[in-house]
Amino acid sequence: MMQLDYKCHTPYSVDQNIVHTPLSSMVVADLLKTGQCHVDHEGFDLNEIERAYYEVNGLSLYHDDTWYKDGGKESGTNSILQPWFVQTNKSSLIIDHSHFVFRYPITGEARNQILEFSKERPELLRLLSVNFKCGLDLCIDYINEEDAIIEPVVHIEWDFDGMFDLIKAASEVMQLVDNKEWIESIPSILRYNKLAKRKKVDAFYQADTRAMILFGSKAYKLISTL
Repeated sequence: MMQLDYKCHTPYSVDQNIVHTPLSSMVVADLLKTGQCHVDHEGFDLNEIERAYYEVNGLSLYHDDTWYKDGGKESGTNSILQPWFVQTNKSSLIIDHSHFVFRYPITGEARNQILEFSKERPELLRLLSVNFKCGLDLCIDYINEEDAIIEPVVHIEWDFDGMFDLIKAASEVMQLVDNKEWIESIPSILRYNKLAKRKKVDAFYQADTRAMILFGSKAYKLISTL
């Protein structure tokens, strides 16, 4: 049955300067002197220092094992995620994952705390180079029972600098998915998958092409967040 039933959630965000409270004296020295501080500028994965600041400021983290499935990072990611499309039926079409995701800058006294420790460990300044950003992620697959495989239908990952653009794009995608006309394009997607596999087409180009086939002029250029 090629039918997809779901409920949708609307993205929401808190104050963009929410990460401002410093870490307690009991943990700050060890963490800022030895903690991993590589910053994922392309994506939303938070290192252990960022996670500590987010948690002390009341932000709930989510560990997603599927986030990096196409990138080979088996450990998944720790991020601020909110659900988007949530499937409510059993079908040959499946929502593999669908999220809104957020990243916040470290500001206020938390920023000053990091600046103080950066005098001995300059690489901590990486943590202060982050600006607010948000994104959406939707991955829909097709269960090919005849060949006993799961095939990709569409996978979009778009990043934004502000909530207005995120909400606008999410609304446009929801309208397109609600319209159901895209389901008629799935046979074309499945034929394209076979061709792309035979020609060894780059995975990101494949994802962009599928979005174009399904959404036409409404498809954005894929912004990868792997």
